[in-house]
Amino acid sequence: MRLTKGDAAASGAVALAAFLPFLRGALQGASFYFRDLSVQFFPVRRFAVEGLRAGQLRYWNPYAYEGVALSPLPLGYPLDLLQALRPDESFFSLLLALHLPLAAVAAYLLARRLGAGPAGAATAGLGYALGGFALSTVNLYVYCEALPWVAFVVLALVRAAPGGRREVGWAALAVGVLLSTTAAEFAVQAVVAGVVLAPWPLSRGAASRLAGSVVLGTGLAAAVLGPASAAVVGSARGAGFPPDVVLAHSVHPLALVQVLVAGLFGDPSRLAERFWGMNFFPRGFPYVLSLYLGAIPLGLAVAGVCALRRPAGRLLLLLALALLVALGRWAGLQPVVEALVWVRTLRFPVKAFLTAHLAIALLASLGADAIAAGERRALRAFAAVALALGLALAGAPTLLGRLEAVGDWLLRGFFPPDLAWPLRLAYAREIGADAAIGGAVAACAGGLALLALRGHLRPAVVAWAVTVLLGADLLRAGAGLNPMVTPAFLRPSPEVEALAARLRADGGRLCPLDPSYSPAYERARAARTRHELWSFAVVEDTLSPDTNLHDGVATALTPDRTMLVPTDRVLPPEAASPRALPALLPRLRESAVSHVLSLDSLAVDGLTLEQSLAPPRLVPLRLALYRVDGAKALAEVAGPGGDAGRVISLQRRGDRLAVEVEVQEDARLLLREGLSRGWRAQVDGRPAAIEPVGPGAVMVLVGTGRHRVTFDYRPPLLFAGALISAAALAAIIVLGVGRPRSADADPQR
Repeated sequence: MRLTKGDAAASGAVALAAFLPFLRGALQGASFYFRDLSVQFFPVRRFAVEGLRAGQLRYWNPYAYEGVALSPLPLGYPLDLLQALRPDESFFSLLLALHLPLAAVAAYLLARRLGAGPAGAATAGLGYALGGFALSTVNLYVYCEALPWVAFVVLALVRAAPGGRREVGWAALAVGVLLSTTAAEFAVQAVVAGVVLAPWPLSRGAASRLAGSVVLGTGLAAAVLGPASAAVVGSARGAGFPPDVVLAHSVHPLALVQVLVAGLFGDPSRLAERFWGMNFFPRGFPYVLSLYLGAIPLGLAVAGVCALRRPAGRLLLLLALALLVALGRWAGLQPVVEALVWVRTLRFPVKAFLTAHLAIALLASLGADAIAAGERRALRAFAAVALALGLALAGAPTLLGRLEAVGDWLLRGFFPPDLAWPLRLAYAREIGADAAIGGAVAACAGGLALLALRGHLRPAVVAWAVTVLLGADLLRAGAGLNPMVTPAFLRPSPEVEALAARLRADGGRLCPLDPSYSPAYERARAARTRHELWSFAVVEDTLSPDTNLHDGVATALTPDRTMLVPTDRVLPPEAASPRALPALLPRLRESAVSHVLSLDSLAVDGLTLEQSLAPPRLVPLRLALYRVDGAKALAEVAGPGGDAGRVISLQRRGDRLAVEVEVQEDARLLLREGLSRGWRAQVDGRPAAIEPVGPGAVMVLVGTGRHRVTFDYRPPLLFAGALISAAALAAIIVLGVGRPRSADADPQR
């Protein structure tokens, strides 16, 4: 396969189309905010990048969960280093959005490698980058970063199997970059797809090259994988999730209809406020917001199969396996999860839909290529499927309206039981209108295929026209899936920033009661017709982890959103509500929590109301700041008889904590910090032992006099991982200077 100037133009056009959903926001300097982007990923990345600009490698987050390993790492995925050019959320968002055009180009190149022409490859690029699954990864951060590298890994492995040393080196590099995102589930799928799509039957040499690529790539990412694996020790993820958690967010069989109807479960542009798919998502909200591809890619995929294009059979196998896993508990996988303990470190079968998404895009590329070549079998198959699906989607609302009994049954069973009947009717009309638009586009594409069959249009023109229609339909369906705001929205209100300054000066920790368990928040939310932005503002202004990183307010004892925090430092849901606070007070005091921030009024012995404030953007909610009576200090000197000295100062810089103490007799420095493996202590420059004291405290023995005690953190396995990565990189460089494979070694040339 040789790429031409036409390929450059086609792939460039596809990349531009993949960026169109974000163009307006990028020009306005806006930022993504949905899901965990604003409450976890962006604050953590800003914290890490600001450290890089200050000459610090921040592997430790001292402001959440009494201290926890930073995730993602400051040095991990290579393209994240570009964030240091401008450490703000609008630039982070731009870099994230640019992964979609990169994914489009990667899929284009992969389709060309598998034998598709430019029209077919453009179809693959558009389908892969603009499908609902791909656009949904933007609000999942690491999965968006992994998306283009999945296609690059498959491409590189397909090339490496019949290739030479250089191809193995490139494949290893692609695998390493993909693994550096820490999107483990995506990496596994990429390797499986690459092996399945490589030229079969595999010779011993080809199998060795594939295995070598994966092993070298894994070694290249060892500097990231080592510390990341160490960070899960002691967390819910490290202990293994229960089977019901592993299989949560399985794709309900009816949810596969969303592949054809984008608005099946809600308004894609306002999904947080207008979501009616509760019956099919028992955890309250879909992990992947959309699976939409539309009728055109499905019709093209059928055409690709009917045209008997290679490797359609293997793509069908990947599609079937992916759907089996994605269905999860609906496919009866519960016994498998219970039997295989290692599977319990992963969760959410819907992630396997990535492979289905990629397989359909590549099958569609084969179909479009067959249409461009004028193959009548492909034209007939596409025309039949596109017209059948298109007319069915366009006519479904009218048909259901005439079949009153069926329509009534669907309205009762599909929507949540507490939804008012007028709203059911209104939402059903919206679903029907959305289906009709997608159906009309598909019917137009099918009509073009009929014209080509009758000789009225050139097949190549029809193939490109269908590709354009496919792109337009995907843009229509996914345009509002990733809403944006001004970066200023992602900062606490001025009132809360003033409060944060006061808390920093106080020196203790804050326990922000999570809004999700607040009765006041629930009442106020129920009274609002639009609550999405308001709800995110509430999270920002309650200084919840990790939004508190912006103001440097240390927090403790909050629920864990990441499942990466040691379980003894987080609150289970039943202990996170204001009602549970009286029983929690002793633990708060021992964790050096000096204040509690609540949306609810608290009448609890041991708490004293210090301040009440009402940021305008939170109306009608108010914030109440309570002092915890008898709270312990972050650091203290204690001897056998009690007080044995004093703490003169406590300073942080990066991953170093320095404590100046004055000791009257041999004693211990008690530090209320959730230190973990990787911390080292020194007393006046001499190594000292760190002894744990409870879930969130350690102690170091100190002698009489004035001392400087320092604590330094380096992640476990970082040094060993860096050595392995360096060795793997050296091996890849050696492979890169090897002789290129000859052209006749390429069976698909």
